[in-house]
Amino acid sequence: MATMEKAVWLQDGKGELDGLLMEICEELQLSRARYDLAAQRYGSVNELLEHPRSPFHSFRPRIYPQGSMALGTTNKPVDGPHDLDFVLQLDAPYWHWKPLALLLALYEYLKSNEKYREMTTLKNRVVRLTYADDFYMDILPAYTDVISGGTCILVPDRELVALCHSNPEGYIDWFRSRALSVRRLLMEKAKPVPPQQEAAEKEPLQRGVQLLKRWRDLAFEREELAPISVVLTTLAGMHYRGEESSSEALSTILAGIVSTIDSADLNGQRIEVRNPSNLLEDFGERWDAKPAAYIAFKQGIRKLQKDWSAIVIGGRDTNKELERLFGEYVRKVLVKRAQRLQEARKAGQLAVTSAGMITGLGSGLTRIPQNTFHGDD
Repeated sequence: MATMEKAVWLQDGKGELDGLLMEICEELQLSRARYDLAAQRYGSVNELLEHPRSPFHSFRPRIYPQGSMALGTTNKPVDGPHDLDFVLQLDAPYWHWKPLALLLALYEYLKSNEKYREMTTLKNRVVRLTYADDFYMDILPAYTDVISGGTCILVPDRELVALCHSNPEGYIDWFRSRALSVRRLLMEKAKPVPPQQEAAEKEPLQRGVQLLKRWRDLAFEREELAPISVVLTTLAGMHYRGEESSSEALSTILAGIVSTIDSADLNGQRIEVRNPSNLLEDFGERWDAKPAAYIAFKQGIRKLQKDWSAIVIGGRDTNKELERLFGEYVRKVLVKRAQRLQEARKAGQLAVTSAGMITGLGSGLTRIPQNTFHGDD
């Protein structure tokens, strides 16, 4: 996996902000060890579900991840466990069975397994495996949607007692296509996307989603009012325009979301957040049952756009404002940057341009002397 050396000098305003955002996202995402542990557990459950003695074996089970790990937008949780989401898709005659048959069959099968018995709980659409070390895995059982075709699926919903439309694989393909910056559109076939990308390797849209999710986690004290991740991810993907700058991408995304909200308000409606790969699925349908959550989302995203615009324009304490929006990892990044800057100065690797900008040592630049201050005279 390629890595990008972190800069030890200051840049222009936009470059400095983009560098900060990249390093913040690096701090936000799951550690390599945590990511690998999740992948290992995912493989273990796959083996059980695909085993010849599994009740699903004859229906050609397809098992694949969805959510942030598939999209490259994982974040460490502010409080509580992190999760891995994946789909168990079967080619089965769903029209012959009751809507909840597959969900209940998956629950009973995992409950009957000695290893997973005490870890298994039944949720509205998924069966959850809760591990002891702040980790849980949600398994979404699904049928192949032979009528809609393509990668569309039907998933059981306990509250509705019905099968609902979805398309996680199609959504992943849509997001990846939207994530390509102008530069990467010319390079898409050069190499595959690695299982776990460093922040420097990610596209601005992926980093933008990470930042939006972290803002959400900090801005909404009541979890029931917070927008779900797929809503933020979809809105970001809809309004991203291929910017190669993370700060510009976030500005464009926020402006687009607020404009869409304003247009919907004029018509007395809420915004629709349809699954671009299956328009029968509306990710914003939860707002219909919880109008207070939609009001909170509108207020929150408008305030975020206002605050972000002020940061980009300047005139505020940027570091303090970034920490207020995105949390304690901002401070960690700033400490690491200061340490790199100090080490580079001690090594005589810093210079100053004619405009007064600190940069790496190069031809025609004035070297910054090493710091030899050892205390009071």
